[in-house]
Amino acid sequence: MDPEIVNSEIANPQATVPMPSTAPNPALAELQDIIHPDPIGAWPWAIGYWLVLALVITLITLLVIWLRKRARDLAPKKAAKQLLSQLDRQAPSYVSEVNSVLKRTAMSYLSREAIASLDGKAWATWLDNYLPEHKRQRIGPLLAKRHQPTPLTLAEANELHELAQAWLASKAKLSAPEPTQHHAQILPTDTQQAEAQC
Repeated sequence: MDPEIVNSEIANPQATVPMPSTAPNPALAELQDIIHPDPIGAWPWAIGYWLVLALVITLITLLVIWLRKRARDLAPKKAAKQLLSQLDRQAPSYVSEVNSVLKRTAMSYLSREAIASLDGKAWATWLDNYLPEHKRQRIGPLLAKRHQPTPLTLAEANELHELAQAWLASKAKLSAPEPTQHHAQILPTDTQQAEAQC
């Protein structure tokens, strides 16, 4: 043996470890490569995601329907406010014009038969039901002056304008006026007389 090889083997004992043979092992030859699972994709979503998506779509749809309905419900009052602001408060017909705007607005929400027949105290009482508590009992006397030969003073016209604006700004749902006491008393009497005649 060559002395240099011997000295190198003594100096480095790990180098003397025999190297495994490079011949293939027959047991390893039958092994196959590791199969990686498919990466997790975004589709199909789990049922929870579908339920959340359905809930969000439903809520958005309901919100759009509610906003459209609200806009449709508020459109007559919005148009009436614009019309009211265009009226000349110093005109002799101002009271009649305000009364007409209020009636037309009320008829936009309720039937014509329920509102058109209201006049005088019944009309003022019905309007008062939708005014704030501290502004009630003031619109009736002002609207009654439409039949007077002298027009409203500017202060009265401003007060009527403020009351009409307050009525139009009311968020309460309008309901048909109840029949007056006079009509309520007549109806039962008429039916009793008709029954007596039979």
